[in-house]
Amino acid sequence: MLKTTLFVIAIFLVASCSTVRPGASRHTASASTTTTSSSGSVQFIDNISVTPSGKQDKSGSSISPATGGGNGRSAEATSSGASGVKIETYPALQFKFAILENASVEELDNPKLLSFMDYWYGAPYHYGGMTRDGIDCSGFAFLLMSSVYGIASLPRTAKEQYEVSRHLRRDELQEGDLVFFHTLGKRKSVTHVGVYLRNNKFIHASVSGVMISDLNDGYYEKHYIGAGRVLGQG
Repeated sequence: MLKTTLFVIAIFLVASCSTVRPGASRHTASASTTTTSSSGSVQFIDNISVTPSGKQDKSGSSISPATGGGNGRSAEATSSGASGVKIETYPALQFKFAILENASVEELDNPKLLSFMDYWYGAPYHYGGMTRDGIDCSGFAFLLMSSVYGIASLPRTAKEQYEVSRHLRRDELQEGDLVFFHTLGKRKSVTHVGVYLRNNKFIHASVSGVMISDLNDGYYEKHYIGAGRVLGQG
């Protein structure tokens, strides 16, 4: 009788273990990521799915936010301007000249001007020159105004350019206006010209080559004569 009783108990224990294992194996095989809380209980991390065959992001990871539920916003980090456009979409030239002009990327919205400046930037100075191998200040202003703004009637010399332009106060300066200087001793006649950009910056062919300078720099502030506008004069 005792043997029979022990046999029945053993069969009951074996049957009880088999009902527990399938449940445990299901949790083990699950693709869900788990973590353990400070209290020791198991918690599941929601909204993460593993998609090895899916499209990978730029980092090469195949882990993407789960669809459905949540607030629907992408987990990808983006940097945007006030317009909501991703800043990464702006051309490299805008970044380059935004730094040189101390301006925001969004302000540089003239692609013709950007391309022209990029091509000529750093070109050496040569009096009377009109090529990438050497150019002078009035020649550079002439080419910029004709290529970017379609002003083909600008005279060739800085003095003549000053004479035909409508003179402006410094606080009226806008992109495309001309700025004039005297560079020969104490004489106040116009001998140098540049094209205004923004934020007191102007581009010109200096003796150091085509570059961007600041009207507030000591030399240019001291030798500044005035500004003129030829855009919109017919």
